[in-house]
Amino acid sequence: MTPRLEESPSRLFALVYLLAALLAAAHAGWHYLMGHYEYILLPSVGALLLLGAAVVRLADHRAQHMASYVLISTGYLLLAVELIRLDQTADLWLGLPPVVALLLLPLGPALMLNLLLVPLWLLLMDLQMSLEHAALSYLALVVLCTLAPWEQLRQHALLRATDPSDPHCEALTASALEETLQSELARAQTLERRLSVLVIHLPQLDMAGEQFGPRLYRDMLHRFCEVAHHTCRSHDSLGRAEGNLFWLVLPDTGENGALMVRNRLLAALERCVLAETGPLTARIAVCTPQPGERWLAFEQRLLRRGQALTESTS
Repeated sequence: MTPRLEESPSRLFALVYLLAALLAAAHAGWHYLMGHYEYILLPSVGALLLLGAAVVRLADHRAQHMASYVLISTGYLLLAVELIRLDQTADLWLGLPPVVALLLLPLGPALMLNLLLVPLWLLLMDLQMSLEHAALSYLALVVLCTLAPWEQLRQHALLRATDPSDPHCEALTASALEETLQSELARAQTLERRLSVLVIHLPQLDMAGEQFGPRLYRDMLHRFCEVAHHTCRSHDSLGRAEGNLFWLVLPDTGENGALMVRNRLLAALERCVLAETGPLTARIAVCTPQPGERWLAFEQRLLRRGQALTESTS
């Protein structure tokens, strides 16, 4: 996820925490106006905790779970105190704890918390129904509320499985790259157009991950993909064949044009300097399909060219 995409949810969640802090402060003010001075301390402290959670959530999006636990703990404490104070409680309060947990927490912790707190809520709530009926109603509500986040998780898993982008960099996955190149080869042969592929090997990539850790590994991948996208055209396709091997598909480009793209990419990579490893280095070979060459033969030739680049640096 990019920083821009992470920033908007952080601000949205921070706004939710600020609204919750405002509600807790208003609750404390209401107790003060009603003369219930013994109940002022908890909502006041809860408002301060929620205000701190909003600041933490806005400063660091990785603190999402911690801020969510602060919010749900404060809400549960306020609800428990109100349930003890009130003589009669409507059955509607029975649905609030499971819904709040499933909205704020991941599915697994939310389910565990809801099941562990079943005896507490049934004892605190002065329900008009029997205990068995109330327990069944609570569990049924938990199961029904679980369907929404479960479906959301299923949709996210489906999107990840069908996403053509590599999860670690701005390049196509191996399967998406194979489909793209196969369709471009068929198009070039049908329309008698030119087609070239740059086979790119990054020898520093494995060393960066082994010696400097995953941060530099991801940074090097990001910098390389950024330079490659700026160097090529918008309809060219960059894909990750495997590990540190990439294919840059250049439609409507002959061998001479591919050599020009290769030289521009090498020059741009030399200007991309990392503090730990220096300039980015790459070995790039140009491969063009022969007249009437089938897809499997062309793919094998690309694989052999990549293997030769890898062995030449070992």
